Amino acid sequence: MRSRFFGSGVYLIGCAGKVVYIGQSVEIDKRSFESLGAIYHQVSDTSLPWSIAYAPCSADERDERESAAIRSLAPEFNTSIPSETKSQMRMPDIAGVAPIFIDQQKPCGAFDPDNMAAQMRAAAAMEADPDQRPTWKPKKTRRVTPPRRRPVPVNEYIPAPWAKVDSDEIVRQRGTPIDGELPFRINLCTDGSVVTRDGDVIGTWQVDADGFPSFYPEGATEPLLFHPFMPVLCDDIAEWYERESGETIST
Repeated sequence: MRSRFFGSGVYLIGCAGKVVYIGQSVEIDKRSFESLGAIYHQVSDTSLPWSIAYAPCSADERDERESAAIRSLAPEFNTSIPSETKSQMRMPDIAGVAPIFIDQQKPCGAFDPDNMAAQMRAAAAMEADPDQRPTWKPKKTRRVTPPRRRPVPVNEYIPAPWAKVDSDEIVRQRGTPIDGELPFRINLCTDGSVVTRDGDVIGTWQVDADGFPSFYPEGATEPLLFHPFMPVLCDDIAEWYERESGETIST
């Protein structure tokens, strides 16, 4: 199987169910493991699962996307929160997620859409109430010698086998019932169709091996739009449809 390599971009380090650090580099494969080494011993439970997500992007996008991700997720080990002006809220586009240790059966839950959405809500609540915002300084904990857990070399990362049947099952679990009310401007339905509130079928949707959804216009064989969070993807689809069709979806 083909290994995956990344160069310039943003990386996100997850521990258990949360993103705990976000950084950027011209060599995100290498730099992400250097950052992991700096924060690993600051978590007292060394048995927790860890993962790294990679979001390749050009040099002129790195600052903006890193800042947007830090501001949106407020990771524990990032020492400051960027200004709203700097972040512009254009999030990194995650291209791959890899478990860090050989003994992990799969990546940790930090990059599950529901967990990321919950972390974003918590970060927004802290931003709205500065008294609740932590100081964002690294924990001062006793250095603990971790168990002998061999990291997965980055160049050995191989995506988990993924079949369309797996995608279809997640679509059935997360979609809006096709035979019921269409409550949203854009509805990602249980049969894999994408339907407007007015009942117009405008394409299909699938999820990848990390559970992230993509939109395919009618007749397309390649995805047009992607986002880790379904509500954001639906907003993007609505904007695309209204722009392309010249019609306004009822609200």
